[in-house]
Amino acid sequence: MRKIDEILRREARDTLRRELPGLEEAVPLAPLCAYGVGGPAELLYRAATTGALAYAVTTARHAGAPVTVLGRATNVLVGDDGLPGLTVLARNEAHTLDGELLMVEAGAELPGLVAELAGQGLAGLAFAGNIPGSVGGAVVGNAGAYGHAMSDVLVGVHLLDGMTEHVNEPRDLEFGYRTSLFKQLPQLTVLSATFQLQRGERGALLGEIARDAELRRSKHPLEYSSCGSYFKNPSRELPAARLIEDAGLKGFTKGRARVSEKHANFLVALPGASAADVVALAEEVRRRVREQSGHDLVEEVRRLGF
Repeated sequence: MRKIDEILRREARDTLRRELPGLEEAVPLAPLCAYGVGGPAELLYRAATTGALAYAVTTARHAGAPVTVLGRATNVLVGDDGLPGLTVLARNEAHTLDGELLMVEAGAELPGLVAELAGQGLAGLAFAGNIPGSVGGAVVGNAGAYGHAMSDVLVGVHLLDGMTEHVNEPRDLEFGYRTSLFKQLPQLTVLSATFQLQRGERGALLGEIARDAELRRSKHPLEYSSCGSYFKNPSRELPAARLIEDAGLKGFTKGRARVSEKHANFLVALPGASAADVVALAEEVRRRVREQSGHDLVEEVRRLGF
């Protein structure tokens, strides 16, 4: 059985090498991830267009190879053994405007896009002006801030479902607090998204983004590697950071990972940290919070390769 598996893996690799020009092998993922930890991608392909992204994913699936799509990797934790099969970096970044209707490809970086829109006096996504990551990742996690979320302005998602492309309305994609159908069904891949914007005042929008950036600098440990808030808030009135702080965990360290003393829901990776350190810290935080308060914290950060 092991010999058959190895033959199949070799055939899959040969197919991917043939079909995906520029395919890389044994590429370290840590430098590409916000956490700065994790092992290598067995195979890595950088998809510069939506067509290339869809083709890479369908080719891997047809070949029977595991496939993982990453945007800017700002909300994922890659295991120390890395990712098997094919990792596709979504680097399709084009966007078009039709009046106040925005179509943007999945690999576009969110902060730069929002700043550009604000500069044109287009409102609707200003709340996301300082949320790191790609548009595709933000849609998958229904990223949000200050009571707003991506699904509030989303009107359609161009996606790959297994081997088939189609466009879905938000009501079909089970959006909720920091979640969506994409998190439940890994065969779904965001290719692009369409948002309904509206006219706003350029100066007010840029000022809102700048004030938010300053607030984040004052409250968040941006000097360390992390994926931002690690756990979902149990409710708007009860932030996870308060539960962690009440459990006496600010500054608590496990291996080379630490609960930030600045913001208790940031589990930061110190120099030399491993993904295992971050996971061990997260599990200990969950255990102690459960013992202290009875609340079972839910991870917002997605683990890959564990």
